Amino acid sequence: MGEEHRPQFMHRAWGFDLDRFFTQVNRIRSALPEEIKTAARVVQERQRILESAEAERERLLEEAREQAALLVSNDEVVRRATERAEEIIQRATAEANEIRRSAEEYATRALANLEEYVTRVLSAVRSARERLSAQPEETPQER
Repeated sequence: MGEEHRPQFMHRAWGFDLDRFFTQVNRIRSALPEEIKTAARVVQERQRILESAEAERERLLEEAREQAALLVSNDEVVRRATERAEEIIQRATAEANEIRRSAEEYATRALANLEEYVTRVLSAVRSARERLSAQPEETPQER
């Protein structure tokens, strides 16, 4: 609206200069597209920052999941190793008990054989002594 269409009394009707008011409004209108563009850039930057933060959050969550899986996996490895070690210990204990039992049986048989041999030798010694005692004593000159 040009000045010619406005009545003159309106220029100061409400206690301010309407020409100055409209100049400011026109200045705001001309600056508004730039401000809108700036606001749009700010919104885009905000969106980019939010997307970046979301991507970082997802990366950290995935890393945490991987670490948790690794810990669970390590726990599983430790659990399996512990079970395997227990199996080996049980088998070694059973084998040691079997070896000990076999050694005791062998020792028992060996001692029984030795006892039988010693008994026969003792019996032979007694028998020889008895024969010697039953013979008449020879005089030293008879020999």
